[in-house]
Amino acid sequence: MSEHTCNHCNHCHTHGNETEEKSNKKDIVLYIISIIIFILTFLPILENYKIWVYLIVVLLSGYELIIEGIKNIFKLNFEEDTLMTIAVIAAFALGEFPESCMVVLLFKLGEFLEEKAVENSNKNIKSIVEIKSKTANIIDEKENIKVVNVEEVKVGEKIIIKPGEMVPLDCKILKGTANLDMSSLTGESMPVNVKENEEILSGSINLNRKFNM
Repeated sequence: MSEHTCNHCNHCHTHGNETEEKSNKKDIVLYIISIIIFILTFLPILENYKIWVYLIVVLLSGYELIIEGIKNIFKLNFEEDTLMTIAVIAAFALGEFPESCMVVLLFKLGEFLEEKAVENSNKNIKSIVEIKSKTANIIDEKENIKVVNVEEVKVGEKIIIKPGEMVPLDCKILKGTANLDMSSLTGESMPVNVKENEEILSGSINLNRKFNM
């Protein structure tokens, strides 16, 4: 029963990601089409139809914005979408059709850039989280070294980090000094020197010394 539930959740998560990805692709395609149509408004042959062409541009690129904004207006909820919708409607009412299109196109571009930045941040965070050792060398009560899974290490237990090994857990140095490669965590290319009583992060790599934690 438990296994079935887990598999079902994973399927839902995957399906949700696929749906979101398709939605993003659709928005990008509509946005590109909107830009092309907007550029076409500068052609003399569309002079008599410009108002309709501008309206198409606004609806194609900002339909979600407009719908959400109108809903918020009736709810008296003046958020970003609401204010942008009011600005677009006001520009149309004043006959500033190109300006109304630019408002929507620039706003949508900002959304795309923001989503991309968030996506890159999430990828970086995920990669940092995945940078960790699966095992640790713990020192038992008899001073023997035992290799265990990281999940088995308890708070307060002593571990040894050998040269070339990755620090498996966030910890404090009890004995020894070393140079750590922390480039995967901080982007710093130069080794960082650490000594006793300093705290170090998991994912760092011990370059030259054995020390106790």
